[in-house]
Amino acid sequence: MTPLPTVRLALGLRSTAQSLGVIGRDAGVFREQGLDLVIAREETAGPEGVRGLVAGEYDLAEFGAVPLVQAVYEGHDPVILLAAEQTNAMYLLGAARIGAPGELLGQKIGVLSIAGQTGVSAAAMLDKWALPRQDVELVELGTYPAIYRALQDGGIAAGVLTADYGVAGSVAFGLHRLADLGQELRFQGPIVATTRRYARAHPDRVQRAVTAYVRTIELFIDQPQRVLASMRRHLGFLDHAQALAVHDVYSRRFQRQPHPSAAGLQRVIDLYADGSRPALRLEDVWDRTFLDRSLSA
Repeated sequence: MTPLPTVRLALGLRSTAQSLGVIGRDAGVFREQGLDLVIAREETAGPEGVRGLVAGEYDLAEFGAVPLVQAVYEGHDPVILLAAEQTNAMYLLGAARIGAPGELLGQKIGVLSIAGQTGVSAAAMLDKWALPRQDVELVELGTYPAIYRALQDGGIAAGVLTADYGVAGSVAFGLHRLADLGQELRFQGPIVATTRRYARAHPDRVQRAVTAYVRTIELFIDQPQRVLASMRRHLGFLDHAQALAVHDVYSRRFQRQPHPSAAGLQRVIDLYADGSRPALRLEDVWDRTFLDRSLSA
């Protein structure tokens, strides 16, 4: 048999929102579309994730919109293909000992990277609460599991985490929600991206990959029995009951027609529009043609 063409994928975070590639691979959806999907890197969030995509270390990536928009402003060519969610299921979660946002003064908040989506969101939330940034330390911990462990161990008072960790941590050791960052800030949620160079060189592979993502989202929503084992293996900290609860959250958040939020993308674009350069347009960061073709097929 002729080997299937390989597409290399990087995952920004170990979370349900950025596990669709893994779920689709495990369920055989990408093979059904004629692709051999290889997970090239995991937990490569923020600027490092975009750097690897732009450098050609992988062909597709699941990560946040903030670093992608930053990279386009810097003259690089990453581009959004689709988005399962319009906003993040991302929260600023407090340890049991933290009762209110004001108690974060003099404390540490764990983020993936200060320059990436988690750090930018945490800083924006401190501003909304009128808490001086110099009085709250943002600590780069690199991965969600590291933030989760630091909350368990008491090394930080709060951390930016997704719904998966909020569901499990509330039961396990009293984590509670200080802010729903998706609702408060309304930034675009996680996206699937490639580069314009790769899309021009391999349009058929990109088209097949986008169709596979659409089919995987449908599978996730309609057939939980086919995705729970993959979720649990990939995340590594959910028991069966927790996995069911997490699936329930995301099955209601994921879109069958996974277009990014124009308003959410515009908020990210505006975040970095400083007047020294022309503001980006939506079409500078989002190519909807592949998704439109997949949805109309």
